[in-house]
Amino acid sequence: MTTYYPQCTRTLACLLTALLVSGCATTSQPVDFYTLSPAVVSAAPESPAANCRDVVIGIGPVIWPGYLDRPQIVTRLSPNRISFDEFHRWAGSIEENFERVLIEDLSKRLQTDYVIKSPGKLPYKPRYQVQIYIDQFDGRSGDTVTFKAAWSVVDPNSGKEPALHQSLIREATTGEGYENMVVAASAAVTELSRQIATELSSRCSVPKGQ
Repeated sequence: MTTYYPQCTRTLACLLTALLVSGCATTSQPVDFYTLSPAVVSAAPESPAANCRDVVIGIGPVIWPGYLDRPQIVTRLSPNRISFDEFHRWAGSIEENFERVLIEDLSKRLQTDYVIKSPGKLPYKPRYQVQIYIDQFDGRSGDTVTFKAAWSVVDPNSGKEPALHQSLIREATTGEGYENMVVAASAAVTELSRQIATELSSRCSVPKGQ
């Protein structure tokens, strides 16, 4: 014989209905994705940068700190505190964004198509190799973005120890929000490209072998 419990059945039905209504009423927050953007930069045809026009320049390796190895955009809350936002992320990775924009900016400044990622898949052997060791690349909404790195230009043919350069770049944001932070971050990469291009221009103006 089957025993029915009408009160229990009604209670379960009410709970199921409440869960369904709650699920329909809840809308998850959308995730926004961002990319760094190259700058509108150029060099005059007669500038020293034109000496690099036929020189293959390799970018890499680029070494990143562990705290930036994630898709979320990092916000600096204090010198000792950072936060990761689950709803504001890089499209791709910050590493890919950085290398893409740096290569494009350098290509424009040096007036060459031979700025490449190295090590990479292209069959070119770089004359100069730009190695970058990033220590900090983060910011604060409505404040500034800070980029701090050491970098060197290596000439495999010289046999000399490369000089180490230090870059500390601060770019002010134009307002609140993550998009303004990303714009400032792009400006920081542009300034880094200017510094590296200046060093490369001086190298390219020296005849090979000297």
